[in-house]
Amino acid sequence: MLASVSEWIVAQSVDDIEKIDEAIETSTATPLEITVAIGIIVLSWPASALFARLAKRISRRVPGTPDYVPDLVGRATRWLVVLIGIAWAMSLLGVDVGWFALVVALVAVIVFLMVRPLIENLAAGLLLQSRPSFGVGDEISTNGYVGEVLLISARSTVIQTRDFKRIHIPNQDVLDNPIDVYTAFDRRRSSIELGVNYAVDPDVADGVLVEAVRSVDGVLDDPPPSVRVRGFGDGSTLLQVRWWHDPDLRSENVTRDRVVRAIKRSLDEAGIDMPSPEIKVTGGLNIDEAGNAGTG
Repeated sequence: MLASVSEWIVAQSVDDIEKIDEAIETSTATPLEITVAIGIIVLSWPASALFARLAKRISRRVPGTPDYVPDLVGRATRWLVVLIGIAWAMSLLGVDVGWFALVVALVAVIVFLMVRPLIENLAAGLLLQSRPSFGVGDEISTNGYVGEVLLISARSTVIQTRDFKRIHIPNQDVLDNPIDVYTAFDRRRSSIELGVNYAVDPDVADGVLVEAVRSVDGVLDDPPPSVRVRGFGDGSTLLQVRWWHDPDLRSENVTRDRVVRAIKRSLDEAGIDMPSPEIKVTGGLNIDEAGNAGTG
């Protein structure tokens, strides 16, 4: 079985080599055609550099083009001109350019598969910069990271976290996952939930909480703070306190700290209790007079 397969592979290889040899038959080419073909190949290199510079110059004139795009366009143009020159020269020598095109296509597919992740990130970076949902200086949350955008490069989006870590996230991952843009608008809302004693009138608690939050530095007056009743717990009424602040993460953290402190002080002054959670301990240890432990 293996011998048969090997013979078939050898036969196919010989057949393919014969076809390629037939395609590269140049015995009919004249000395003039050979000279012209060599000249075309030699001239294709300076011509490729000229066309590459022209392509880069044109791409730079397109509004909003990232800095890395002209270089990519120039390199691609240069190699394209060189390949066209080689194909033209081979056709003058009587070579079947169809075979050459097939080889070039095969190489292009292999190269594409090898650099596909890079191409995807480059395309994603171009999309992020040309139609931005966020920009440098925005604070975002994506792929499990939260921080300020420092750079949107050709391959990755760079953010700095609150604890001063620099994170490089591939652009394709940024596009493929949800993005929270905290600084998309000029304000943002935060909230906390708490419980007050069931005997307390929710309207009374509402007034105390709103006044406490309104007095906090950093809480915006428009829209004003508000309280919503969320339900009932074990002997308590569950309330949600809402307030608005500047959109950046620091404002959120600072106002949350101040709001919690102000709420605690105001509820204590008003004599409104927040029921403590009950903690039940089962299966504890009993210590007898001799110091021996046993389960209770």
